[in-house]
Amino acid sequence: FMTITVIFQIGLGLGFALLLSRNFKGCSTYRGILYLPNILSSVAVGLAFMFIFEPSSGFMNQLLASLGLPTSKWLASSKSSLSVIITIAIWQNFGYYMVLFIGGLQNISRTQYEAAEMDGAGKIKQFFHVTLPGLSPILFYGLTIAIIRGFQVFDYIYIMTGGQQGGGPAGSTNVLAFDIYLNAFTFFRFGYASAESVILMIIILAVTFLQSHGQKKWVNYDIV
Repeated sequence: FMTITVIFQIGLGLGFALLLSRNFKGCSTYRGILYLPNILSSVAVGLAFMFIFEPSSGFMNQLLASLGLPTSKWLASSKSSLSVIITIAIWQNFGYYMVLFIGGLQNISRTQYEAAEMDGAGKIKQFFHVTLPGLSPILFYGLTIAIIRGFQVFDYIYIMTGGQQGGGPAGSTNVLAFDIYLNAFTFFRFGYASAESVILMIIILAVTFLQSHGQKKWVNYDIV
């Protein structure tokens, strides 16, 4: 869950930021539309999509059936349940990173691009040698937040795959944060849940430390 959501949230956020950072007619509207899901409650989003992907009478299967396409069990299948939740999480959250990157792009001086263009750099080289270094502080922050959020995901799992007794079919959506809840408040194995909590804390601290240590090599705070 963490790996896929981080890659796509950061990737889509950066891609749409590059498209919408230019001033053209309607760009503010498009930014608002893409950012809107992020301000919605994840609980409300989970409930809405739970009904959309309901296997017997959900909108998605009805749409597929009307088009003559095969239907799916979606959240009721161990093969697709986690993929559905990952897709929803990406859809709701990538707009947040898009806004971060748009702010970062607007702070990169145009003289940097003009100098690169005078040196014969094309759009691709400008992206790798001007845009990415200029965005590296924002990219570092975005990656750190996305990774921590990925490890801490709970609400989608709880709402969409079974509530207090959940974890998806055959435990297919039982991520670490939800497993802590399950062991503590369903099975009342508080010692086991506490141990899992400590492990989760260590994982997040280790990832944050590695990123913080590694930023010296790739984060550039000097470009303006």
